[in-house]
Amino acid sequence: MTRLELTEKETGILIEILESSLSNLKTERVGTDNRAWHLGLLEREEFVSDLLSRLTSKP
Repeated sequence: MTRLELTEKETGILIEILESSLSNLKTERVGTDNRAWHLGLLEREEFVSDLLSRLTSKP
């Protein structure tokens, strides 16, 4: 497992980037008719969502 130490500022920026990415993934997934692409985007959404949850949870 890889560990990464971030400052509060870095964490905030990363959260903003991930939130933007999540929004874009959702928009792209809804707009695709390709089932395989849809499932791949859904998998990425779940990963980004989980990562956001871990970043925003208080230890």
